[in-house]
Amino acid sequence: MTMVEDGLPGGVDDAPPQPLVLPVPEPRRRPPTLAIVLLSASVGLVGGAAAAWGVYQRLGPVERIVATQPSQGPGGPVTPSYQSIAASAAPSVVKVLTRPLSAADLAGRPTGFAVGFVASADGLVVTSAHALNGATRLRVAFPDGHAVDASVAGTDLVHGIAVLRAADSRQLPPLSFADPEAQAPRPGDLAITVGSPPFAATSVTAGQISSTGRVVPAAAAGAAGGAVVDVTTIDATADPSEDGAPVLDAAGRVIGVVLAGGDGAPPGVLALSGRSAADLVAAIERGGSARRPTLGVDAVVLDPATAVAVGLRSGALVRAVVPGGPSDAAGLVAGDVVTALDGIPLDAQHPLDAVTLNLTEGQRVVLTVVHAGAERSVSVVVGGG
Repeated sequence: MTMVEDGLPGGVDDAPPQPLVLPVPEPRRRPPTLAIVLLSASVGLVGGAAAAWGVYQRLGPVERIVATQPSQGPGGPVTPSYQSIAASAAPSVVKVLTRPLSAADLAGRPTGFAVGFVASADGLVVTSAHALNGATRLRVAFPDGHAVDASVAGTDLVHGIAVLRAADSRQLPPLSFADPEAQAPRPGDLAITVGSPPFAATSVTAGQISSTGRVVPAAAAGAAGGAVVDVTTIDATADPSEDGAPVLDAAGRVIGVVLAGGDGAPPGVLALSGRSAADLVAAIERGGSARRPTLGVDAVVLDPATAVAVGLRSGALVRAVVPGGPSDAAGLVAGDVVTALDGIPLDAQHPLDAVTLNLTEGQRVVLTVVHAGAERSVSVVVGGG
């Protein structure tokens, strides 16, 4: 309420102050601003969506960055920001071309693009085996603007991984792999995908790990050989052209490789095993060969909860046995559960395929196998393939 000040009637030298009553103006009729705003926003959204869809159909995603500031603690940020992780990884992320492309191809909805990342200073590039399906010529385009021919150095079809050898890496910095023994990826962990789609230098997608140890059927994985095992699912989305892109943890280390799944694949981003990619790169660097030790068996981790639910022991559930392979010769059949290899318990941190990678061809090992509820020890000679 407004009071009259000194020097005016009703001031401090006269009678006690009286309130000054001001006339209330007649309200003016205003245009329905809210309705206009809502209508304008609706028109803008519809028009913008239509325009964006037209650009997407013609050119693909231009650039996508999902970014959040790092979490804060008493002493400041406790994890790097998405931007800093992406900026650090981007120089090592490459485009992989699987066939010659013309200007007319690029003007339409281009195919033949995938993504990879530099995994060694001497030119090894990791991508997904699915990305190479139907490839007629391989070229790798680096972030600094040069492109070179590439060849397949090795593949791991069980895990869906392919490694290329670029003719010239120009000493680009390789990405580092996470140590699965120190900290295996777990549901709820942060996962960041850094891609390089057509017409964009970098795309970044962030989400969290939904599940690990999944088996993706061959049709859904686009695999020629069979099902792809040890797949991680991530609560995020990725463009199909980001097939082969690295998946990073909060420290910027590789924990997976993007797989562009087809119909029947689990929802979200599918990530091939980063551990298997690291093992394949190491095998190629050691001997120039991608030949791997094998037991000739397709097995998937049977976690304790599932095992209890179906009345089985936890371990590696045998899904299929390669005819004529080491496990077939030892008498293993589908439905057996391998609980240990040379006394090493098999679980999510020590899956059978990963433990097998530490063996050598011709080595004899003892498997602890549960068959029809009875446990037995089986001697198997490690093969190679």
